[in-house]
Amino acid sequence: MKGIICWFARNGVAANLLLAVIAAAGLFTVGNLKQEILPDIHLDAISVGIEYRGAAPEEVEQGVCVRVEEALQDLEGIKRISSRATEGNASVTIELNSNYEVRDLLADVKTRIDAIDTFPEGIEKPVIGGVVSRIPILNVAIAGKADLAVLKRLGERTKDDLLALPEISQVEILSAPQYEISIEVSEEALRRWGLTFDDVANAVRQHSVDLPGGSIKTELGEVLLRTQGQAYSGAEYEQLPLLAHPDGAYIVLSDVATVIDGFEDVAVSGMLDGQPKVGVKVYLVGDQNIIDVAKAVKGYVARTAPALPEGIDMIIWSDNSIMLESRISLLLENAISGLALVFVVLSLFLRLRMAFWVTLGIPISFLGAIAVMGLMGQSLNMLSLFSFILVLGIVVDDAVVVGENIHSQQLRTGKTISAAVRGTVQVLVPVTFGVLTTMAAFAPMLFVPGVMGPVMIQFPLTILPALFFSLVECNLILPRHLAHFKPTAPAIAKNALQRTSDAFFAVVSSAMQWSIQSLYRPVIRKVVQWRYATVAIGIS
Repeated sequence: MKGIICWFARNGVAANLLLAVIAAAGLFTVGNLKQEILPDIHLDAISVGIEYRGAAPEEVEQGVCVRVEEALQDLEGIKRISSRATEGNASVTIELNSNYEVRDLLADVKTRIDAIDTFPEGIEKPVIGGVVSRIPILNVAIAGKADLAVLKRLGERTKDDLLALPEISQVEILSAPQYEISIEVSEEALRRWGLTFDDVANAVRQHSVDLPGGSIKTELGEVLLRTQGQAYSGAEYEQLPLLAHPDGAYIVLSDVATVIDGFEDVAVSGMLDGQPKVGVKVYLVGDQNIIDVAKAVKGYVARTAPALPEGIDMIIWSDNSIMLESRISLLLENAISGLALVFVVLSLFLRLRMAFWVTLGIPISFLGAIAVMGLMGQSLNMLSLFSFILVLGIVVDDAVVVGENIHSQQLRTGKTISAAVRGTVQVLVPVTFGVLTTMAAFAPMLFVPGVMGPVMIQFPLTILPALFFSLVECNLILPRHLAHFKPTAPAIAKNALQRTSDAFFAVVSSAMQWSIQSLYRPVIRKVVQWRYATVAIGIS
């Protein structure tokens, strides 16, 4: 290792080239890193959703959830089954063992559930698929003094407009009930016309349908036949025939029932500042950048909001991109303040140019870590940014130790390159093992199993490269930059500002040396001599 350090110290081109490659790779990568709130987590789980309209949670649990659990409990590869029963809906999540994948068990789960013949009547077809992790970015709220139908139409238009933007791929409407056409049958009208409830239900089922009628071959080609009778609105349902008389008259649905074209009856509705609201939630998917998506949505809202009808507002709320931007700002503020403090402290007790090169270890370590993150397909998220903040005070420690020891060797021997090499080699072992022990503390997070694995791995994938490049910078790059510093006395300054600056730093350096020799050295000598008392004091 000494030979490598000596070679880099004597070959400035190699040291500067290594510095330039690390910096260029980091600067090129930082602009291309995906920005998101949390990393994309692939869950080894299967979800089953079954609707049982009108059923209480207890009925859903006993009639649906228990049946599904019993059918799947002995299926190989399943780690745990969890069910959730709510009014009219059953949700079952099937977690898989780590050595199984979703596609391995998805077909078996579908087969088992389709074979259940004890489900209660009236349930919808089960919806089975893998659990998809979606990261919400922000919500667009449309609220005001307007009918819910108007707000929902605006929400649907907003959804379509947002999906048309190239930056956005997934949008969902919230706080808006589904469209529903309800038919309220009058018992008195049924008796008047001699009909039953089943007659009305069968008539609606038979007449509201589109049926293919085959094809007719003609000389000009083939003509497809199709009967279009599907009703889509309340007015169309009102005209469905129920009973025909021999004279040609017939009874329609509106004669015996009231058709309500509205929304499903739900217990929860969206409100914003006391006004009805429809929300549109935007998600982050794939390689999209959260900042770009948020800017696109905000630009759309700024263009669209002034054109809405009077009394209706469109605002952005629950904007998660602000969290990421604030975390980036926090990192930059800490990095700048940390750089400034390190530079100022080192300038007081070492030399100004030496303080600059030692402080440079922080950005070089971060740029190297960012380059590695880009190679490994990592993103810039809340966890990786927190890791940078966590390691900010660590990466410069080894550079401070190496730089100070080189400075001491140069003052002691009066040499430049040989003193830089000797100073680096003397502290090589403690500096290296100091970094390696810190890396060893975070390395186990690379192997955390289960759902938390993709979350915990963000810390070591950021911290370990930063520590590694700090070690490279202080052992290979820093010695070269400090090797050409001459320990001779500085030349007499020509202007008053330089003379004042040199005098100030000389006073600070002299005070530091006096403190070391007069205060610190005697205390250390006593501590070493009275080592058992020192250990006892430390334990107590």
